[in-house]
Amino acid sequence: MTVVWALLAVLLVVLFLILGAGARPTLLRVVLAFTALGEALAFVSNAFSPRSFAEQNGRPYQPAFHGVMQDFGFYNLAFAGLLALAAIDPAGNRGILGVVVGSYLMHALTHILRYFGIYFGGGHAIPTRPRALELRDGLQLIAPALGIILFFPS
Repeated sequence: MTVVWALLAVLLVVLFLILGAGARPTLLRVVLAFTALGEALAFVSNAFSPRSFAEQNGRPYQPAFHGVMQDFGFYNLAFAGLLALAAIDPAGNRGILGVVVGSYLMHALTHILRYFGIYFGGGHAIPTRPRALELRDGLQLIAPALGIILFFPS
């Protein structure tokens, strides 16, 4: 999946370079709609099957964190709603898009740093989580943020 996210980011840049400004609002809405869908799916996974979600992402399931994972699911739901709202009227929701881009890039940075073995706050690598998943998780946040930045009308 890491390669898929990297290729998607490259595709977004290519589309930005070859398509005219008239196509950008539609592409922005597509990016926002698919990102909202992804957040909604993350909500379902985190809120309703946190054990499975943790294990699919190379993290050991710990019952003590069951509620925390569900809490993250509700944050995913909030982002899904904000992204869906922004997809309807991107220009009228500049503030939302700024918060989304900032949040996604900060979150992505933590994954990229972990990929390179840089942990902060006393963290350390999780033995069951391959390093490649950190790169994948960072890229899946960078790709939509890049799409929002590139296609947002100036």
